[in-house]
Amino acid sequence: MIPLPDEIVHIIQTIEAAGFEAYAVGGCVRDSILGRQAEDWDLTTNAARENLASLFPDAEIINKKLGVMRITEGGITADVAAYRIDGEYIDYRRPETVIFTRNLSEDLERRDFTMNAIAVSPFRGEVDLYQGRDDIASRTIRGIGEPGVRFEEDALRILRGIRFSAQLGFHVEPETLGAMKEKAELLSHISLERVLDEFCKTISSGSCSKGLKLLSETGAWRYILGKECFCHATATEWKKLSLLGEGIDHTKEDLSIRLGLIYLCFQKENGRRAIEYPGYANRMKQRLLLAVEKMDELQEIGATEKPDRKMQIEEGKVRLKRLIFRIGMDGYEYLETVSLAQSAALGLSHADSQQREEMLRQITEHQEPIFLSDLAVSGKDLLLAGAVQGAELGELLQILLDWVHENPEENRKARLMELAMQRIET
Repeated sequence: MIPLPDEIVHIIQTIEAAGFEAYAVGGCVRDSILGRQAEDWDLTTNAARENLASLFPDAEIINKKLGVMRITEGGITADVAAYRIDGEYIDYRRPETVIFTRNLSEDLERRDFTMNAIAVSPFRGEVDLYQGRDDIASRTIRGIGEPGVRFEEDALRILRGIRFSAQLGFHVEPETLGAMKEKAELLSHISLERVLDEFCKTISSGSCSKGLKLLSETGAWRYILGKECFCHATATEWKKLSLLGEGIDHTKEDLSIRLGLIYLCFQKENGRRAIEYPGYANRMKQRLLLAVEKMDELQEIGATEKPDRKMQIEEGKVRLKRLIFRIGMDGYEYLETVSLAQSAALGLSHADSQQREEMLRQITEHQEPIFLSDLAVSGKDLLLAGAVQGAELGELLQILLDWVHENPEENRKARLMELAMQRIET
């Protein structure tokens, strides 16, 4: 039997001393069996909420309907729920009613997968009615009872199963996988917020490749990319996504990087559709749109070998400075990171990234101007000299910046004022 933290044992002991029973259950037990640190502790008990409130006066009510209390003991928090039987599910997500029971087996029967239906008590031992330990040992995700029924009750369980596969490196057994495919359309009833949350957890996982494959096999991509992208996607785009899936585990487990890689598998318009669909936070959405819209431009810099390497570097530096001016240094660094990850995932050369790294090194070392703030003259200088009227100031500053991008050695105040006056005179 797995050892439980002293704090969890003390909570269970307090409940037992009052004449009730309690068990650790769910993901915390599964992770402990796997030797992983449990992030959240869930307990199940035949004690009613009123009994728990009496035993733990400082406990917080998390869900009155489901009888869930949050108890903190020595820095560890446990969510404690009463044994229950779920009534009819009315929205493919939540039961309309629940019936509290005194029977642990009835509580375990309502759970999603066998690996999550193991209950452990330091006083009563381990209860494993569905051979969850065997499935954990064989790294198998298996629905309890009839998997299709489990997914009809809560369609989000389809994406949870996919996420567990990506997080744990488990495979989905055939009957459960078949039910996922059959019931995938029920995901249309699930809020985009919950769909996106499960998707992002999948993408950030160590075995992300397993998750991507299952999203394809089950047809769940439709509910992540949106109907517009899904229906317009070409065979070439799906092929790119499949190839990415084979190597994505070689990339850093960073959400914005991996999402960028996924949306780069699609043509720009389709990529934009997919990014706009699920409701990303604005900063994430802007990053992903940047990847889709500017990656081609970035990768063209330094990608073509020319006989005159010095000329190649100088021309590339101008293009690089202008790109960084438009998207900012933060945007450039994100694009470059995604580009390197793309090379790692697809087994491609990253010579173009090395070229750009050398270009940026030279730009930085020689303090070559990139932004308007780097110009040796300011807008105020130009206005005081009468070189330009207010409405034309922005245009003139941009002309001067374009000039010093190509001729950084001329970024001197006197020279730029001279150029500005010459332009006004002509």
